Amino acid sequence: MKRRAIVLVALLLIGTTVFAAMISAPAATVKLTKTTPISMADLNAEVDKYKASATQAGQDPATVDTLQVLNLLINNELFRQGAARDGVKITDAMIDNAYANQKASLESSYKQTFTDEQYAQIISNNFGSVEAFRAALSDQLLVDSYVRLKKSAELNTTVVISDSEIQAFYRKNKTNFILPETVKLSHIFIPLTGDAQKDAANKTLLDSVASQIKSGTLTFEKAVVQYSQDANSKNKAGDIGWLTMDNTDARTGLGDTFFDVAFSTEVGTVSDVVTSNTGYHIIKVLAYNDTQILGLDDTISPESNTTVRAYIKSQLTSSKQQEIYYQSINSLVEELRKSATVNILYKK
Repeated sequence: MKRRAIVLVALLLIGTTVFAAMISAPAATVKLTKTTPISMADLNAEVDKYKASATQAGQDPATVDTLQVLNLLINNELFRQGAARDGVKITDAMIDNAYANQKASLESSYKQTFTDEQYAQIISNNFGSVEAFRAALSDQLLVDSYVRLKKSAELNTTVVISDSEIQAFYRKNKTNFILPETVKLSHIFIPLTGDAQKDAANKTLLDSVASQIKSGTLTFEKAVVQYSQDANSKNKAGDIGWLTMDNTDARTGLGDTFFDVAFSTEVGTVSDVVTSNTGYHIIKVLAYNDTQILGLDDTISPESNTTVRAYIKSQLTSSKQQEIYYQSINSLVEELRKSATVNILYKK
């Protein structure tokens, strides 16, 4: 009995040793300027990240190809070795600048300002930690700097967009170039104060102003100067620009009643007092456009000088430039792989 126990323990020890060897064995080795192993632990951690991203995007995590992920890790290591060999360096200042730019981009997207602590929390929620995000930024900067160094000729190629390409894109996407119903407005505005008595007095005041304007004893423009409390439009005869029917942000901010009045008031006429989510308005409609499909030489909005043709050309140019950029990265990867010794040990 004792002998069998000793044998069993020995077998367990052997199994543990084999298992540990499997875990610690490299998934691949990469040598351009030095031999660097990519461990199974590193590979598994990266695969887990891709699976988590797939799950978050509503995709099947089982579709993540471990060998494909391994090749991405190999490419990253080749870029690191190649960049070091060719004198490309990423400094902390460059990473700090990229980190700050990402914050500014996020703030622009959400139309709000984040404190450093709030931004760090957002980064941690999406990337695990600020350190992991900064490491990813460093890798991106390295790839970008290296490919721009080695493939400058390709990246500086002038992109030419033909008129036939613009026409083809327009025909395929014509229904996307729709200008929704729009009105251009001026207003006289007094904001809500939260004091019911004061708000009632302000509404009574604007009711009187609206009556005077409609009777012709007071012009709308004079009323703007005398009564409006909107500092941004007061010196522009109350002009607040164009409002589109599909502007959900504006509808949320102003309310349905404001929209209903704005789009039902005749051009050149003045409304009664309208109560919005923010205050009291007297609206004057300056211009109106019905819904229309835009032609190539129409502007993309009433407030823009950019035509549909110019917009499409810009989009196609950006798309081609991006295509050239990724082709340059792939070309550089192929060159690095040809110069390197890559030994893939991982087996499916």
